[in-house]
Amino acid sequence: MGTVPVPLHRPTGPGGPARTVHNRLPGGRDRRGRSYGGRMDTVSAGRGLDRAADLPDPEGLARSAGLPHAAGSPRAADPPDPARAADLARGTGSRDDPDRVRAADVPHSAGSHPEDAFRAVLCGDGLRRCPWAPTGPAALEEHDHRWGAPPVDSPGWFEALSLEIFQAGLARWSIAQRRDGLRRAFRGFVAGDVAELTEDAVDELLLDPAVIRNRVKIEAVVHNTRACAGLAPADWAELAGEPPAGAQPPVTVLELTRRSPEADRLAARFKQLGLVFVGRTTAHGFLLRTGVLPGHLAQCFRTGPGTAGSG
Repeated sequence: MGTVPVPLHRPTGPGGPARTVHNRLPGGRDRRGRSYGGRMDTVSAGRGLDRAADLPDPEGLARSAGLPHAAGSPRAADPPDPARAADLARGTGSRDDPDRVRAADVPHSAGSHPEDAFRAVLCGDGLRRCPWAPTGPAALEEHDHRWGAPPVDSPGWFEALSLEIFQAGLARWSIAQRRDGLRRAFRGFVAGDVAELTEDAVDELLLDPAVIRNRVKIEAVVHNTRACAGLAPADWAELAGEPPAGAQPPVTVLELTRRSPEADRLAARFKQLGLVFVGRTTAHGFLLRTGVLPGHLAQCFRTGPGTAGSG
């Protein structure tokens, strides 16, 4: 993938480690989606997931954009710990600190305008990118080649939907880092092959650090293969719909939304097909990922039409 272009102007800010919100579900599962026993029941696992996927997340916008915290959230105003801030700037500190960065990744200076903190960042190769792109090689690869472009085959469409299911509550760069592991674990996201995953296989995935180890999300993806196995690329494209006329890319991440009328309609259709964990927020992310809605900021070099494969 090469070297990650260092952003020349990427703002820093206070903030503690991002918190993952785990869903509380019925059926003998704890808050982290772990089963207390019994066989996997993908139907019961799906109950309540759509509403859980749409729970308000005041920090979700910032995490999706690769920023510490959303503007206006209570934690955004917390004063930084000087010692911790110094550690982060030097690239030292606890290895478990999710805000820990390499010294080379620290921007040389922040923008002069408050909104510059939320615009596309100018990277060392002369290209402007969305703020989450220069957070690592995997994120850069995802941003520059796949994010915001329509898939070319059925596995690519099913992968896009599944990645948005895993995305719920997590930063976008964290999903990019695990994409290869998820593709391996879920057999290239060929729906018919994923449907063959057994309960024992799911248990093994929960021990695999290369994937998102959340039983609820894993079972939701396996369950969704029942409805998606027979969908051709044209069927997926028809489900997603055409890009709305006159849709403009957001200028800053502050303008990003977590829902849209197009996503509301798509979520309803997904539910009619029997899919789970595909509420309005997940459906909106799916439309951004596949390029139906503008997924890049206005000044990002990737703004515009493109093509993404399943490889």
